[in-house]
Amino acid sequence: MHGKMDLLCAYIVRRKVAVLLLVLLITAAAAVGIVRMKNEVILQHLFPYDHAYLRLHARFAEVFGGGGTGLAIAVKVKEGDIFNEQTLTKIKNITEEIELWDEVYRSLTISMATNSTKVIKAKAKGEIQIEALMYPDPPKSEQEMALLKRNIFSNPMYNGGIVSEDGKAALILTEMKENIPYEQIFKKLKDLTTKYEDANTSVHIVGFPMLMGYIYSYKYQMIAVFAISVLCMVIILFISFRNLVGMIAPIAVSVICTALGLGFIGWSRINFSPLLYVLAFLVGARMVSNAVQITHRYIEEFARTGDKERATYHTVRAMWMPNIMAATTEMAGFMVLGIAKIVLMQQLAVIMGFWMATIALEGPLVPIICSYLPLNRDKLRVKEAGKGPIARASEGLARISVGYAGKRFVIAAVTLIVLGGSWQMMQLKVGDLTPGSPILRDYHRYNKDQAVINGTFNASSENLTLYYEGSQDSVYDPVVMTTFEQFDQHLARTLPDIYKTSTSIIGFGKMLNTTLHDGDPLYYQLPRQEDTLAGLLGFVRQTVGSANLMRYIDNTVERANITIYVADHTTDNLKRIREAAYGFFKDRPMKTSRGQFYLAGGRIGMEMALNQEMKEVHWRIDAMVLVAIFIMCVIAFRSVVAGVMLTAPLILSNMIAFSYMSVMNIGLSVNTLPCSAVGVGVGVDFAIYLYSRCREEYPNSKDYKSTVLTAARTTGEAIIFTGITLVIPLLAWYFMAGLKFQAEMGFFLSMLLLTNMISCMTIHPLMLLLIKPKFIAKDALDIDDAVVKAPEVAT
Repeated sequence: MHGKMDLLCAYIVRRKVAVLLLVLLITAAAAVGIVRMKNEVILQHLFPYDHAYLRLHARFAEVFGGGGTGLAIAVKVKEGDIFNEQTLTKIKNITEEIELWDEVYRSLTISMATNSTKVIKAKAKGEIQIEALMYPDPPKSEQEMALLKRNIFSNPMYNGGIVSEDGKAALILTEMKENIPYEQIFKKLKDLTTKYEDANTSVHIVGFPMLMGYIYSYKYQMIAVFAISVLCMVIILFISFRNLVGMIAPIAVSVICTALGLGFIGWSRINFSPLLYVLAFLVGARMVSNAVQITHRYIEEFARTGDKERATYHTVRAMWMPNIMAATTEMAGFMVLGIAKIVLMQQLAVIMGFWMATIALEGPLVPIICSYLPLNRDKLRVKEAGKGPIARASEGLARISVGYAGKRFVIAAVTLIVLGGSWQMMQLKVGDLTPGSPILRDYHRYNKDQAVINGTFNASSENLTLYYEGSQDSVYDPVVMTTFEQFDQHLARTLPDIYKTSTSIIGFGKMLNTTLHDGDPLYYQLPRQEDTLAGLLGFVRQTVGSANLMRYIDNTVERANITIYVADHTTDNLKRIREAAYGFFKDRPMKTSRGQFYLAGGRIGMEMALNQEMKEVHWRIDAMVLVAIFIMCVIAFRSVVAGVMLTAPLILSNMIAFSYMSVMNIGLSVNTLPCSAVGVGVGVDFAIYLYSRCREEYPNSKDYKSTVLTAARTTGEAIIFTGITLVIPLLAWYFMAGLKFQAEMGFFLSMLLLTNMISCMTIHPLMLLLIKPKFIAKDALDIDDAVVKAPEVAT
């Protein structure tokens, strides 16, 4: 095996010009695909496509409309109330503008100014009329204004719903279509805010389209943060190496790998969601990390031999296999994300898996590029490996960890991490843990607007839908309407702190029944006789118009729904809503003689499905990442012991990561799960390079302690350089990033890298010395001996 590898490495070094040109040619072809990249947030890609709730939502969306992208727009005044011509005209104009947008389901738009918002009036001679509440124009006279107030505040459907109970705010609810351009709709919504806000009027907008718009708005700020981070890396590399080789080679190779990765995304036409930008930078950072390790080794070899060709060969021969192992293990960390039945995760597995695979090219490319850059041997800060202060510090840390007191300290620390981490991991929750959006900072306008709407109205952009489907005209069955009504009352009683209101055809039926009984509030209920109920609802459908009622009931009267509005979709509240909803049917059949009820639709149903999928899959993903790393390490070192030794410390890192998320109240989501899963294997390459160096050093001393300390002194220096190069730029996100998610993930990943760096200098040396694994001695590789056996590498 060694002989064949020696020949291959020698051949690559002899043909390094051809190798470099071939890679650059392939990179140029791939880079053309970058302009073909799609950067969109696609709603269906964020949720488990195979979940029963999502299939249910899709089936009934074809009947009632709605894409799970609700939008709530509040118009609020500071002084007085909204019942004046100027404010009501604003509400009317906003409603009309929105209804004309191509991205909106017009029939699902509700406000006091829509034609579908009705009031029932009793006229002379027993005539009943159903008229629009405030359509087509606001009232002009004081009498009309007083009548509008009475019609709103005397109606439970409208009081607190589309108008706040204090009369100082009005609400416009609508549903956006699927796969809309969020940047475009965000601009329209921001223009709406600018146009209608004034000194006394504020406009507050929440909902998924607005949230995605805000995230899109940070795109260039995120790129600026990434650019500053890259600049920080360059500066740190220059300070660390004090030469062009150490600064240019890692960045140049990372640019090549990045071009290959982004080009693959463009040519494959796989959507590259803006939600993945943070992960893209992580991949780029890992490329720099691996390249720094290899560059450090090249400089070490050049300082030792003074010959660029021999230094290139030494580095390729020593670092290529560890580099391939590191790339393979990290690629596995992304590939296992594909087991989640979420399109975004599956796309992530493919594109990031390929991108990570390009790191394997760094083994030969970095030394080749280094060989073409000027490097003065006499001016190198460290002419021999292990003579600098950082090298001595890394050796000192390893020496302490294997000493009498240090050994006990490390074991005690590991024990505490296992005990504390195990408990904290059990506290980790799935989903969003706070109202508003955890992606944005608490003081962001979106989260403030969410708080305003929740505190002002009995409605929101978060809704749960109960569907009914049966035979033709079966909706007239009193059991259907009674079940809807009792379901609504059950949730209001069970969830008083988060229940807002409900909408269905029941409200129109109750209004009509009350009017038929001279406005007596005792009759604000539905008839229990089927023929009476059918007549009542038939009159409503005929008068209001079936088009205006399509969001509640279909044309054949086979399907109907009731929508419950709640305050938010936080993890704890989703659990409560689900328990309350299914608790209602615990003693009631979901099937009737003519049809069946179905849970759970709406945005809440979609979030429930997502949380269930994440809860079921995240442990499997973490376990599979560890298993994949274990298998790769076993294959690479041809030792089960090596697999165990390299994988076990990663479990500790995982515990620390999940403990941090638990303490900081960060839930597992589509955004955070990939970071946490990839974070499991972030530091495995550190240990791989350490173990590989041990195999090289063992023939020189035949002593495990000397071997481990020498490896810690030499490779440890590169590990610390690498760690600093990544930790500081990532940590800077916490202070620079506008997105809370980006800031938290920057701190999270820097903490993981620092943890793995310390683990590599403490836990791994201790394990190597205690276990004295045979694979270190059995497959020991003497690089100098390999050079003798290999053909000449000079070109």
